[in-house]
Amino acid sequence: MTSMSKGIAKAAVIIMIMNLMSRVLGFVRETVIAKEFGATVLTDAYLVAYTLPYFLQAVLGMALVTSIVPVVTKYLVKGEEKEAWKIASITLNWTALIMAVFTLLGIVGARGLVYLTAPGFDSSTTDLAVTLTIIMFPSIIFMGIGMLMTGVLNARKSFAVAAFAPGFSSLIIILSVIFLGKYGIELLAWGTLLSMAGAMLIQLPVLRKVGFRYSWSWNLRHPEVKGIFINLVPIFLGVAVNQLYLAINRFFASSLAEGSISALNYASKLMNLPLGIFVFAISSAIFPTLSEQAIKEDRHALALTLVRGLKMVLLITLPAAAGLMALKTPVVKLLFERGAFDATATKMTSDALFYFCLGMFAMAANMVITRAYYALRDVNTPLYMGLFSIAVNIIASVILVNSMGHSGLALANTLAAVFNTVAMYFFLRKHLPDLFVKDLLSTVAKSLISSLLTALAAWKLYVYLQAAVGTGGGTKVLLGEVFLSILLGMTVYGVTILLLREKEVLYILTSLLNKLGIRLRLLENAKRI
Repeated sequence: MTSMSKGIAKAAVIIMIMNLMSRVLGFVRETVIAKEFGATVLTDAYLVAYTLPYFLQAVLGMALVTSIVPVVTKYLVKGEEKEAWKIASITLNWTALIMAVFTLLGIVGARGLVYLTAPGFDSSTTDLAVTLTIIMFPSIIFMGIGMLMTGVLNARKSFAVAAFAPGFSSLIIILSVIFLGKYGIELLAWGTLLSMAGAMLIQLPVLRKVGFRYSWSWNLRHPEVKGIFINLVPIFLGVAVNQLYLAINRFFASSLAEGSISALNYASKLMNLPLGIFVFAISSAIFPTLSEQAIKEDRHALALTLVRGLKMVLLITLPAAAGLMALKTPVVKLLFERGAFDATATKMTSDALFYFCLGMFAMAANMVITRAYYALRDVNTPLYMGLFSIAVNIIASVILVNSMGHSGLALANTLAAVFNTVAMYFFLRKHLPDLFVKDLLSTVAKSLISSLLTALAAWKLYVYLQAAVGTGGGTKVLLGEVFLSILLGMTVYGVTILLLREKEVLYILTSLLNKLGIRLRLLENAKRI
């Protein structure tokens, strides 16, 4: 393994571990919120109020990191640290000011934002959503500053604390619900605002440690700063697609049965768990390699790196999606069904989860493909394809919502995601000489077969255990049933994918065995396939 590959692997592992911790805390956060407030008008109002701040956090934050990392890295590599910190400071200052202006506009226009996001709310729910919006909107200031800090730390190859910042934010929200939730959902909103400040502040000590020096600089005419903000617009709009999908969901779901918005939210969070832990780590780790290959104009190597990244994420997400679809009801029941979250909420959430999972593979592949476009300095194609996919989402939502309710909105997301990913993959032909379609489809076919067997095995075992043990055993029994079903599914997937002789799996397994001093002929067999 080359030093570059080792660096990528180390970064991926660090990001993966911290993301895992953050995701676990995120699900604990969702669980305690569900227990305290259920899937009711209270959580519907809270989620609508947090739609725009969360949208900016997820989209603008990622766009800021994507824009600033290459620029700061360039100056650090040249040994011009002072200039690097000056550029970062200018960008940070203007971002803080712009976010402050957006905050004032958001507070003044809170009622209009709520009407736009959830026009189907009754007057009392609308009033509550407006109050919560006013409380939480200043969080975007902390978000903007915090994500720029993350970009600077990543440029310094410091990943751990920045990757854990969302987990620290979730921890603050969890404590807010536990100690203050009984006094009303307004206290949850204040806790959410505090959590964003915490995610920013936790990075300050590490920022000082890596040598960052802040300066009161506002030179917007600096060519690198201008480039950051110019590229920020198309990157922002391109990254915004998935969050716009969720906004479309909430728009249509606001006129459906009570709890529809909350059910879609919980299902989406559960579906995004493997994406956030594994796919984000892989796509982030290969991004520097893709960028380096693009700079060297080695398009063949870039295509190979891209396809290998796609194989890795698909080998993870296809079985994960199949398993969640097979065990949708027991998984949702295990994680959320307590307190105000009843059996009806479980059914609504598990139904949405099924249709979300159909598109998990597309969302995973899109994260890798988008990195390839940005490495190639093409920020427009992801934007255009994303806009087309939003149109697909809206049309599908209009067609499906009347017959399928909130589940139709989840299916509309899936259809839009599949369209976006397939289109972006094949439009890469204008940049890359070979997309290795046959090789990629071979991996997809093997993983799909293995994933179907995984789902069947997991579901069959769960049904058998339910019949053998009964349905009244409580949470511990349900945990055992779900755990054993998942374990069997993983075993079936591992054995099947090995029997089908998938090259990527054989490479990984052989590498691990070699590290343990065990030498087999798996790698040689893989090379002959």
